[in-house]
Amino acid sequence: MNKQLVAIVVASFFMLLTLAGCQDAPSEEEGAKAALSKESNPNGSKDKLKLPLKKVVEKRTAARTWSEIKESGYINAVKLDWQLESALPRAGSTSAYHTTLLQGFADERGLKINWLRVSNLADMFAKLSTFDVDIIPRHLTITANRLNKFSFSYPLLRDKEVVIAKAGKHSFNEYDDNNISLSVGSAYIDSVNKQFPHWQVNIVEKKVSSQEVADSIADGTVEYAVIDGFALETLKQYRNDIQNVFTLPKAVNLAWAVNLGNDSFLHELNEFISVHHVMQVIEPERTIDFKQLRKDKLPLRVITRNSPETYFLWRGELLGFEYELMRKFADNHKVKLVIVVADSYEEMLALLAAGKGDIIAAGLSRTDARKAQIAKEKLVTSLRYNRVKEQLVAHQDSLPINELSDLKGRTITIRKSSSFWTTGQMLAKDYGANIVLANEDIATEILIGQVADKEIDLTIADSNLIAIESSFRSQIITPLTFKEDVPYAYLVRQGNPQLLAYLNEFIRKYYRGTFYNVVKNKYFHNEKLQESHKKHRLVSGSTLSPYDDIVRTYVQPYNFDWRLIVSQMYQESRFDPLATNSTGAFGLMQMLPRTARELGVENLKDPEQAIASGVQYLDWTRDRFSKDLPVQEQIFFSLASYNAGFGHVKDAQRLARQLGLRSDKWFNNVEKAMLLLQRRQYYKKARFGYVRGREPVNYVRDIHQRYLSYIRITD
Repeated sequence: MNKQLVAIVVASFFMLLTLAGCQDAPSEEEGAKAALSKESNPNGSKDKLKLPLKKVVEKRTAARTWSEIKESGYINAVKLDWQLESALPRAGSTSAYHTTLLQGFADERGLKINWLRVSNLADMFAKLSTFDVDIIPRHLTITANRLNKFSFSYPLLRDKEVVIAKAGKHSFNEYDDNNISLSVGSAYIDSVNKQFPHWQVNIVEKKVSSQEVADSIADGTVEYAVIDGFALETLKQYRNDIQNVFTLPKAVNLAWAVNLGNDSFLHELNEFISVHHVMQVIEPERTIDFKQLRKDKLPLRVITRNSPETYFLWRGELLGFEYELMRKFADNHKVKLVIVVADSYEEMLALLAAGKGDIIAAGLSRTDARKAQIAKEKLVTSLRYNRVKEQLVAHQDSLPINELSDLKGRTITIRKSSSFWTTGQMLAKDYGANIVLANEDIATEILIGQVADKEIDLTIADSNLIAIESSFRSQIITPLTFKEDVPYAYLVRQGNPQLLAYLNEFIRKYYRGTFYNVVKNKYFHNEKLQESHKKHRLVSGSTLSPYDDIVRTYVQPYNFDWRLIVSQMYQESRFDPLATNSTGAFGLMQMLPRTARELGVENLKDPEQAIASGVQYLDWTRDRFSKDLPVQEQIFFSLASYNAGFGHVKDAQRLARQLGLRSDKWFNNVEKAMLLLQRRQYYKKARFGYVRGREPVNYVRDIHQRYLSYIRITD
């Protein structure tokens, strides 16, 4: 009987995912059909619950002047739905640039930003025309037609538009009747019609990002499209499946838009733009010292790795131990921070020596073996700003290792470029260990994962990274410590003594101080992240959580089964309304305060608001995926997006297609690609970079299994 019940539950799972809770229970077959129908919810998807929490923008008949904006205390701005999360800024060149820049303007003038979200560019201009917003802060082409309706700030960038195509051989000729696909309402339509009226323009009835345009080109859906040259340079940093086949001859200016006649607001914006020297161009090589850099108002360029201990993107937030320390240093000296991502130690040294960055901050150990190479590149190290242990990593079930002699015949896998190579050579020579060369594309965190999965025997890592991995992998142990107090140091050029002096002063002031310890504990010693996932014991008829009734209320307009949300809530917070984690997420649904504010929620301590924001965000992630996906797959993808970020899941879908896996199925397909995005050879070509792929994979599986249990208990 129990086996039959389980079989029915599993079979019914795919039908029940979108059921928003039932009043009078229909038959099993009727209930399944109703769950798949939008009509099963009397409110319908168009009547989703609107949270009465967001600041309501009053209807106006004229633009708000600068005085009115100042008096109100906030700026009304607009962004696109898909900009709720931003890609990893590999050179400060994503949509996050505009958000950060406008935030800087607001902070200097003591204002807050009230963000409105719309689905396309036409709606952005509509919001500006009806005075619902004060500004559109994004790269907008200044055209004659737009100048008749709107005013524009000083140009943020002068650029040329380019025709892109799939990588490979092309015989594009500007004189042919080329078929060009352009998004509705884009300025590219005017550019093409004026400069090449004989081209055949295919209007795409949807405003999409340059990334989505590139995807359409790469998969063959579209043959040719037009994007900004700067956008192409950004795309080329991590993908090689598209190319520029033609550059339109006329350069265009890109700027922010405000309403016509709003001169007082425009004056403030232009003054800010001028003072902060924000021409968004890829900087040439430069080797000036720190005082000149500050005098010229140039950004501080920090070279680092995209990895869990240095710099990564999580739910739209830039995080990482090295990143937070460098952000503090930049803030202290009132300079902008730009991150330059490198794929290897050798590339970092080359970038710094060539003047393409100012500092290397990447958790580099200061060892004797590296001194000669550093000196050869005419670089110099700072004082120690961190210290770690060099430890052996083993599986808890492997043969015991109590002393160095126990390593005889054991296999240690490490990269030759790592700082552990010298130790490995010593262990091979003196104690008979077998040293296996790891591929240079395999990061140390992946090697630790392979030890945990029993794919390799042993590896060597530093204690900081082991602490991060241990919070997710209880199987690993560290039976031996080879070195104590291994120093980490920053690298700068020998010709930049001022920068070196300021860095050393920063280290002396903050090392082991309150700020430093808080940041270090956040990434390497967070006990909450190391808690094992314990499941409540529930029996048939149990109340699933103290918040069942609230969840039932908020899921109805969104076509979610309330038990799915309760399962997710348990996964996020164990039903603790004051739960928090090291990255700043808070409340029952572990929302980031910034994301919650954009969804209209201010108080995440309040269970009702916290649940409402979580449901709304899960719905937002689901809306980002194709409606052609089966209902159950939409849920799996949206859960993975909730955990890791929508962008990482889209990266995994793209990788799955490249690997011949199905991009419309989560289990055993996209989840496999998600795991691969932990490996450098894959994440260096991903728009959103490194992701701890095992976390969203486990997240979806755990919620799925708990949800099936909840169905069995409550049915």
